[in-house]
Amino acid sequence: MKVIKFLKDAVLIKDGDIEAWVDVTVHNQDIICDWNAYIFDLTNSKDLALRAWQDDCDNFDMATSLAVETLERKGFIYQDEKGKWHTKNIEL
Repeated sequence: MKVIKFLKDAVLIKDGDIEAWVDVTVHNQDIICDWNAYIFDLTNSKDLALRAWQDDCDNFDMATSLAVETLERKGFIYQDEKGKWHTKNIEL
């Protein structure tokens, strides 16, 4: 699993043939992560594969950790000494 693209609040993760965006937001000093795709075309094999991949909790844990680490390393988010999360206004 690796990062192939990022924005200030989202990271595109690639794992084999799967590419999935993870949204990362800071709300009330907590970090919130979720999949960007949640509507799937049930007649499309690529959508079905993405849905199955996203349903795996291990994939969610790894992808969200990688997304948070990436945005923290790039300076878009940071955690203070009290464990509270914050955003920085950095332009891409």
